[in-house]
Amino acid sequence: MEIKNITIFFIGITVLILGILVIIFDYPQIQYFEKMSFQNIMDEKDREMHQRLIIEISVGGIMTIAGSIMIFSSFLKRFENGIR
Repeated sequence: MEIKNITIFFIGITVLILGILVIIFDYPQIQYFEKMSFQNIMDEKDREMHQRLIIEISVGGIMTIAGSIMIFSSFLKRFENGIR
């Protein structure tokens, strides 16, 4: 395999790494809030934080998928000069 578009490859690697880091650092916090909600000791502020973390981990997942697609597309010859 040969990289046809090096710019898309490096952007894809960067987006993939950022997405993975978001998932790695947010997952333990979500588990903590899930445990708190199971014990019914969450107040309104904690619920809002939990919802924000769920949105943030979803964005991290989307970034991971987008980075993977960009890396894969950098190997395709059809995308060498842009999408036609």
